[in-house]
Amino acid sequence: MSLRSGLALAGAAIALPVLLNRGRGETIPMDARARQDAPGSFVRLRHGTTHVMVDGPESGEPILFVPGATLSLWVWDGLFERLARAGYRTIRFDRYGIGFSDRPDIDHDQRLFEEQMIDLLEALGVDRPVTLVALAFGGPVAAEFAVHHPERVAGVCLVSPDGFGTPLNLGLRLSMLPGIGLPFFRLTGDRALRSRLPGYSRDPQVVARVRARLLPELRYQGFKRSLLSALGNVPFHGAEFLYRFLDTRGIPVQVVWGREDPITPMPPEQVLRAVFSHADLRLLADAGHLPHFERPDETAAIVLDFLRTARGPA
Repeated sequence: MSLRSGLALAGAAIALPVLLNRGRGETIPMDARARQDAPGSFVRLRHGTTHVMVDGPESGEPILFVPGATLSLWVWDGLFERLARAGYRTIRFDRYGIGFSDRPDIDHDQRLFEEQMIDLLEALGVDRPVTLVALAFGGPVAAEFAVHHPERVAGVCLVSPDGFGTPLNLGLRLSMLPGIGLPFFRLTGDRALRSRLPGYSRDPQVVARVRARLLPELRYQGFKRSLLSALGNVPFHGAEFLYRFLDTRGIPVQVVWGREDPITPMPPEQVLRAVFSHADLRLLADAGHLPHFERPDETAAIVLDFLRTARGPA
């Protein structure tokens, strides 16, 4: 049997249980009814509706929070409030494909997310350079945005950034296979994503917070298709070249990373310092993937120190 035939049979074997289970999993369309009780506001952009929350004084220096692959804008709880209280204008949004934003049936790639960020800033009337604060998968997205639009960026803070060989469990690796990946992920994706939850923190309360917010969002249609497209189009496995280029652009960069992060494990420190030779590196002992959940005051103080150095007082 040829490899192609084997994959076709595997795809058929996976497709049948998917059809039998089509009533489970993603059962809720992302529409006005789904959004009726969501906090924040919604902005219609060129590729669809974007969920956004803005806090802090209107006159404050703007900060745009860039989310990761799966966790929507609530992932910035614990950090955005402290920055807003310090006088900064914080802007959180759901990337296309997650949270309460639309799931356009197009490639979810760097260009799509770049256009979403530009459109959002223009819709909100932000006419000053922003500081990008990005988590994990958002790291390559923010880095490329800064490289392409340095005039729009005052600084980049990367929290637990993807791009250094981010590990995936077996279920997610199988979901990346051509042809059979999406049917397989529709069947097994919830289980694969649940299996990653304990890795977010060694603190069970943090894991419980993430579980309580993430699992309900898996019910919305289009999440899995959008996620697989994003994972296939954004260099979350190998973004060192992009970070090295960002390091040469004269844009202030900070990297905040928990040394005990199993979701996006740190590379050897010498590699990190070689890639980010001009960055402010803050490597936190006994912290995991979400340092602002585990140690909110300390993490906020680190980011505020960077903001005041990069762009002055709020």
